[in-house]
Order: sequence, then structure tokens, then C-alpha cells
Amino acid sequence: MMTAILAIDAVTNVMPDIATGKTPMAVGVRIVLYILPFVVAYLAGLVLDRFLSNERLHGKLHLVLLRSIIRIAIWMAAIITAVSFVPSFSRTWETVVASSGIAAVVLGLAAQSTLANVFAGIALSVTQARPFDIGDRIQVGTNDPGFVVDITLRHVAICTFQNEVIYVPNSVVSSSTIINYTKMTSYSYPVMVSVAYGTDVEKAMRVMREVIASHPKYVGGADVPVLCRELGDSGITLRAMMTTGIFADNPGACSDCRVEILKRFAQEGIEIPYPHVDVTMRESR
Repeated sequence: MMTAILAIDAVTNVMPDIATGKTPMAVGVRIVLYILPFVVAYLAGLVLDRFLSNERLHGKLHLVLLRSIIRIAIWMAAIITAVSFVPSFSRTWETVVASSGIAAVVLGLAAQSTLANVFAGIALSVTQARPFDIGDRIQVGTNDPGFVVDITLRHVAICTFQNEVIYVPNSVVSSSTIINYTKMTSYSYPVMVSVAYGTDVEKAMRVMREVIASHPKYVGGADVPVLCRELGDSGITLRAMMTTGIFADNPGACSDCRVEILKRFAQEGIEIPYPHVDVTMRESR
């Protein structure tokens, strides 16, 4: 008991010195008080990342944005708390509250584009009819399509098939046309092949239909529609649709079908045309 009383008396006697920083101990305590809020903010960020990891947030766009807002709030609170230990800023919280209206006006004028991105990001994440989630394959405006890998208060990160990450500002995303390929129950892409004039077109269509229908990734009907798309200068262009359950399977399935159609055409004696030029030589007189 006596030890506790002595400890309290020691702290009480040191508090005035901490405020003025007259003793080495007071200086050390003040340094600790300056650093402690940032240490707490860092540890809080680690806990936040642990409970709201990218794996858990996959497909939960609103929680991804909520994590960013909480992280910013934690660090803002740490900065204000650390500054409040400075004697000349001892009433920081009162000052912040009193000047919040003026600060809001100044920030609104100085950071219009940034705030537009922030509010656009919030609108994209909280609405029930949001156009995409993390992991969806989308195309924003005229940008290359890709998979949504992250969304922050400023931008949406989209990774393309070339492993290029496109950062699109939230305000641009909210005002652009968005194509979401993942929301579809299936994905189709045309397989087009040209055959020479004089070819049995019905036979060529049948071969294409059989090749596509027999592919293991094909999820369309048994009667694959094959259409005559164009009567070109060198040949007849036939078109069929390769439909797969997910987009990731479609490029490989289309490639498999093109290779197999090429083999079957060779077996059936169906010629694939190529541009050629006939040159007539005349003797000069």
C-alpha cells in the first residue's frame, strides 16, 4: 500500500514537469506520448487487416470500402491525439470541432475531384444494385476488360489478361457504361471460319456443329447454330457461337474448336481459302 502511494506521489510530482519538459524523464514520457498513438493505430490496422482480409472480402465490395474508411479514421485519430499532447495544441479536439465547418468548406473547394471519387466509391459499394463485386470481370467505358481486384476511396483496380492493372477513378466508373461479364449465366464468343467457293456449305456447317457440340466445355443446346456470315472476295465466312459456363473457359474452348475444325476440314476435303492474285504476262511488240 505504501509503495502504491509513493508511486502516485511520484507521478503527481512529475506531471507538471511533463507539461514543461524540464527533466529528462519528462522528455522521455512526452516522446512516448507522441509515439504511442501511432503504435496503437498500427496495431489496430493489423487487427483490421486480419479480420477483414482480402480473402474474406472477396465479392463483398461494401466491406472493402468500409475497411478503407476505418483505416483512415484510425490514422486521423492517431494524428490528432498525438498533436493534442503538444502544449500549444492541448485543446486540439475542441479546436477541431469548432473549426469543422470551415474545414469542410475549404476541403470541399480544394479537393472537389478527390471528394467526388470518395462519394462515388461509397455509392458504388453501398447500393444493393451495385454493378460489380470484387472478382467480377468488367469493362468500364472504352478501357480493356479485366477482373476487379480492389476498390479504394479513390479508384477501382482492374487486372487485365496481360497482367496490366488499370486504375479507374471512382467518379469515372460511376459515370461510365459498365459491362459485367460475370453476372451472365454463360458466355459466348463467335468461332468464324472461311471456306472456298464451290464447297459443300451444308457439309462444312455440319462439321463445325459437331466439333463445337462435342467439346466438354460447351453448355449450349445440342443444335449449335451455324450461320453464313459473309460472302467475301475469297470465300464464304461461316460463324458459330461457342458457349461456356464461365468466361475463363471460353478462350481455350474457342481455340480447341478452331484447331479441331481445321483438322476435320482437312479430313473432309474442305478447302480454307486464302487471298491470291493471278498475274498475266503480255509480250511487248
